[in-house]
Amino acid sequence: MSAGLVIGGKDVKKEQLIIREMNILICTPGRLLQHMDETAHFNGDNLQVLVMDEVDRLMDMGFKDSVD
Repeated sequence: MSAGLVIGGKDVKKEQLIIREMNILICTPGRLLQHMDETAHFNGDNLQVLVMDEVDRLMDMGFKDSVD
């Protein structure tokens, strides 16, 4: 098992490489959405556990459909 952290302020290119190899991904929703939109051939098939920070705030702000 391997874990990785994907948050704003980090090098996007390095994050692109670790996402492919991680089984446990800890991230902020905005950064994950950025990767899903901008990372060519985004693939999260290896992920077994996804931990998203700040989701409660997104729900409060009306972003339920985006989170789903």
